Amino acid sequence: MTSILDMKSVTDVITQCPDERSVIRMMMNEGLIRNSANCEKCGGPMTLRNRKDSMEWRCRIGKGDCSSKSIKTGSFFSSTRLSLTQALKIVVMWNGKYSSLQIAREVKTSPQTVCDWRNFLRELCSEIESTYPKIGGNGHIVEIDETNVHTRKYGRGKEKSDDWILGGVDRESGKVFVCQVPNRTALTLVPLLQANIDRDSIVYSDEWASYSQLKKYFTSHFTVKHKTQFVNLVGTRLVCTNGIEGLWSRLKKPFKQGNGTSEALIGSYLSEFVVRENERMDSSKR
Repeated sequence: MTSILDMKSVTDVITQCPDERSVIRMMMNEGLIRNSANCEKCGGPMTLRNRKDSMEWRCRIGKGDCSSKSIKTGSFFSSTRLSLTQALKIVVMWNGKYSSLQIAREVKTSPQTVCDWRNFLRELCSEIESTYPKIGGNGHIVEIDETNVHTRKYGRGKEKSDDWILGGVDRESGKVFVCQVPNRTALTLVPLLQANIDRDSIVYSDEWASYSQLKKYFTSHFTVKHKTQFVNLVGTRLVCTNGIEGLWSRLKKPFKQGNGTSEALIGSYLSEFVVRENERMDSSKR
């Protein structure tokens, strides 16, 4: 049976789910919509019936209808007026990093609707991100660093501000964490590092003063002085932070393409980025 995880493009959607009813069956198998329903009037089980090009839940008593309800009821598709096929295309195209204009044209909906869906999917990413465990672990090397990104005041205009971001990359698993920070003091950074990195980890960083006491909180801590070296040789250990630098490059690319983003949305954009990074690593292992 077709899975949403296997769909990488609109062509996949059209080929594997050629009509609304096939999308419904797939979503039921995936657990995205209910595969059973009870009548709110009589409490009895409802039957799935064809309705135009789609399907709906119906409860019949004798020769008449007791009640009916949308196939979307009780799912996160319940509030949308789009068909499930349109919704599926939006999700697949968003996952494939299509532009909002491309999505709107393909799905035949308004740019505002696509914007609303993007915001909704980022909120969903925030929920997924909150379930992730700490990165690192026994013998794992975690590279950490901070960077800043440009955001637009109130989401528009030329007035910009710099927002500081703290992040880490687990070399062994490829898993990451990223979060916005108000400043780069030890009082701010250290508790966040403890909250996101397993204490048995080996931490690599630059020589930023706020990291000077990290040996107290993790198995060990090694630094590299970026002003004079790319790699610090400590015994047989090559200490560098190329992994986190690569993460920052991937993080900043869409911000540069979009001329920054709204300060109010920066948190949800970071959540989307973290989920994409971590799920990408999981999918590569499947």
